[in-house]
Amino acid sequence: MRSSLHFLGLLFFWTLLIFSCKNDDGLTRAAPLTEKEIISEDYIEPGIKWGYIDQTGELVIKEQFDDCRDFAGGRAAASKQGLWGYIDQSGSWTSPPQYRGAWTYKEGRGRVKVLDGSFGFVDTLGKLVIDTLWDEAEDFYEGIAKVRKNNHYQFIDLNGKLISEDSWEQAFAFNHGYARISNGGWWGLLDSKGRIVIKPTFDEIGDYVDNRIPVSIKHHWGYIDTTAKQVIDAQYDQVTPFQSGIAAVKKNNTWSLIDTANQKIKEVNCDEILSLGYNRWAGYKNDSFALVDLYGKVLTPYHYTQINQFADGLACFIKDNLTGYMDTTGSHQIPNIFLIGWDFNHGTARYSLGEGIGFINLSGKAIYETVFPDARDYSNGLARVQTVHR
Repeated sequence: MRSSLHFLGLLFFWTLLIFSCKNDDGLTRAAPLTEKEIISEDYIEPGIKWGYIDQTGELVIKEQFDDCRDFAGGRAAASKQGLWGYIDQSGSWTSPPQYRGAWTYKEGRGRVKVLDGSFGFVDTLGKLVIDTLWDEAEDFYEGIAKVRKNNHYQFIDLNGKLISEDSWEQAFAFNHGYARISNGGWWGLLDSKGRIVIKPTFDEIGDYVDNRIPVSIKHHWGYIDTTAKQVIDAQYDQVTPFQSGIAAVKKNNTWSLIDTANQKIKEVNCDEILSLGYNRWAGYKNDSFALVDLYGKVLTPYHYTQINQFADGLACFIKDNLTGYMDTTGSHQIPNIFLIGWDFNHGTARYSLGEGIGFINLSGKAIYETVFPDARDYSNGLARVQTVHR
């Protein structure tokens, strides 16, 4: 009898509990999860963490982060438990993990994505200085950032103020004082004051260099200046931006180099020409690359699988399936002995011989013997690394 009463008492208790959890419509529902709880539920802790080394290869911030980014201005974005914040160069949190995403500081502003998915910017103290008003945002370049709201792009200054009330269906970041903008499939140019200096009337438009802007009209390319004056008629099939007053242009399957007055300097016998910076071109034909000087002189044979843009005076190249580095004369300053090589960045480059990633200097010498299972370039004197294999 006592057992039956005990059973009835438990049944009454659970019935009350179930009905107390029901909503007015009689359906039982759990309380909705917050965005932070959803991130926490979806979080899977990685088996290998990230830390930072100094320029001697010593681990100065121990591996403790799920992910992290480059240092800039003494701060780096880092992630734990699915959330992002910022750390200083001792590894201490200056802004605790609280964002869905955070990115490297650019021009004193850190781009952050809050839990509801919107974007804003913080200063180096971690204070939100540009409200999270945007569906999408990019980093600052030349003091201006591209932002998106309701599928249209605008531009803001470092204080978050719009430089213009105009909005665009497509846009690129500022470069050399101008941004490419588009509405209705037509392209134009915006200056840093928010003024439309070139109305969107072109099929395509390139970057401003040497007071010349590549534009496409009815699938032919020419050049205009910032007053929209056509300085070189649209007559070419392909063009490059100018470098030091010279551009590469293609017409009737022939590449030539021209000056800013459209005077031909030289024809170059190749299938493609790419700008490498440092007044050099990469010529391409027969599935191989060669180094070409500013005036069209071929400096090397056409026997490279790849030639990258110059950085710190050296260009990474691939020949015979191995990576090395050439100078602007085409001389192999660092022979192709690496299985993988990366571009130089402030005097160092990453390399791999197949058993990890290390760092070399501009002479090709390893700056220390340690190699890492994974590593990224140095920034602000620190490089992010993993020291344990997955």
